[in-house]
Amino acid sequence: MKQVVVVSAGALNQLPLDWEGNRQRILQAVFQAQEQGAALLCLPELCISGYGCEDQFLAPFTAQKSWESLEFIAAATTEIVVIIGLALPFEGELYNVSAIVSRGKIQALVPKQFLADDGVHYEPRWFKAWEKGRRTQYKNIPLGDYRIHFAGITLGIEICQDAWEGEKRPAYDLASRGVSVICNPTASHFAFGKSEIRKSLVLEGAKIIDGAYVFANLLGNEAGRIIFDGDAYIAHEGKILQQSPRFSYQDVSLISHELSLPIREDKGEDVVVFELKLSSENKVSAVEIPAWESSSTKKEEEFSRSIALGLFDYLRKSRSQGWVLSLSGGADSSAIASLCSLSIQNAIADLGWEGLKAKLDYIPLSSKDRVMVDLLTTIYQGTVNSSQNTRDSARELAEWIGSTHYVIEIDSIVQGYRDLVEAAIGRPLTWEQDDITLQNVQARVRAPSAWMLANIKNSLLLATSNRSEASVGYATMDGDTSGSISPISGIDKSFLRTWLLWLEAHGYKGLHFVNSLEPSAELRPLSEKQVDEEDLMPYPILNTIERLAFYDLCSPHECLAIVNERYGSVFAKEKLEEFVRRFFRLWARNQWKRERYAPGFHVDDFSLDPKSWLRFPILSAGLEKDI
Repeated sequence: MKQVVVVSAGALNQLPLDWEGNRQRILQAVFQAQEQGAALLCLPELCISGYGCEDQFLAPFTAQKSWESLEFIAAATTEIVVIIGLALPFEGELYNVSAIVSRGKIQALVPKQFLADDGVHYEPRWFKAWEKGRRTQYKNIPLGDYRIHFAGITLGIEICQDAWEGEKRPAYDLASRGVSVICNPTASHFAFGKSEIRKSLVLEGAKIIDGAYVFANLLGNEAGRIIFDGDAYIAHEGKILQQSPRFSYQDVSLISHELSLPIREDKGEDVVVFELKLSSENKVSAVEIPAWESSSTKKEEEFSRSIALGLFDYLRKSRSQGWVLSLSGGADSSAIASLCSLSIQNAIADLGWEGLKAKLDYIPLSSKDRVMVDLLTTIYQGTVNSSQNTRDSARELAEWIGSTHYVIEIDSIVQGYRDLVEAAIGRPLTWEQDDITLQNVQARVRAPSAWMLANIKNSLLLATSNRSEASVGYATMDGDTSGSISPISGIDKSFLRTWLLWLEAHGYKGLHFVNSLEPSAELRPLSEKQVDEEDLMPYPILNTIERLAFYDLCSPHECLAIVNERYGSVFAKEKLEEFVRRFFRLWARNQWKRERYAPGFHVDDFSLDPKSWLRFPILSAGLEKDI
């Protein structure tokens, strides 16, 4: 005998500690699911407080406010079962819990059994893992490794990391206990290609229990560094039946599907049973999957959409009036300007013009045609070492995007600092003796003007340094690293250059000039024809060494052997050894710079960010001597 039931999964764009806003978005999802006739709704992990509360989880106030919100939400549920995530203190420990609410009350609390402790995740710092099979009570509510039974359906819970544990994942135990549906509330950050892994885990979970699997992720830039896809899936009988469009600008992205599940009677100490009247109304509609999800340039699409959404959410959640960008005409700043433009284009496409204005209701936007004038300010700061090519590149892109654009010359400021220092030390500064000094002063004196514009406009200053530069410290502190957010600090230069070509081919004609230029800092005299890769090494080699050393954890000697194997047909062995030595020397010397970078977005399976991923000593003997 079968039971026909509508199940829903909702992706939510939450904000840490936004009790009222988070609660309203949860209720919006609940009401939408009820309107579609859903009997079951799965919402993301820790969605009541926000996933990114960091050490605020340690404050009792956070758990107290979470419980108050949970009781309020539970009272609003009628004939629907809702899975909602929160932090719960119990017997001196804090647990990451999924609450099952229905019929106006909290029916059960199921804690997470495996905690994420890699990459950006530090869950064991705040939470304790729940022991498999442990069952008890909290305020007379079942707490523990329970199953839920309603309307002939038996439900089990896996919470995010639980599903990544291979043969240890709870789904296997739940299968032996006869569940027909598993819900997975998750907070799984975006990284290139990661959604395909999640899909495979969802399908595997459905196969393990020979039933249905409902998965719901967070959405958007929740807390600053991490961007969530907002992917939600409903799987049954070997197929993904519904999935949400990723990188949505909506507060709530909901999917629903009608399932036919076997009716079972279920009893036992490990099951919470309650009655539920199923809705006779079924208003489920199919969600169309965008064509880009199956394109051959999916990584370029994911990069565009993730950073664009990240910038948009960072803007509105920080209540900033816009962005300010020092537009040099080079690849890095041009990429960021383009991403700002994409951010608003995508928002209008998803929300409509009125929806965009509602999201940014604190900003006085003039009109749809002038929205980039209102939101993006760019400034080109030239010196005698700036080429006409970069001047043209910056001007062309600013005009094409439609930013408010300024051009100023800073030679007098640079000369003023030279005069002061030369008088102090009693000698002239020369390129032969003071190369780094004279390069850095040009980069540094650009920052105050950009900061002034950011202050005047109450806007975010965007730092322009990329990941390849961060590896070797090829950036000027208080120069190109200046900013309140660093959008491309997680992206290597090689990919950025490929992406800019792709974006131009997809309609961004304002990138024509920058895509024809060789990357250069333009800090030395033009006669020297400064080129970044000559200062450092070819970017593909730099990226290879970085990944070998700090992702694969190879020794310097192993790195050199692999680099020789991969690039020995192009470069002499002595040259490759020079590159590897240079990388490790610069890496160790410049850890202090990485410690000072503005927060950046995590979009890869690996990061150099020492505040949230890769620790390395600020002072060390370095690794160069180990080759």
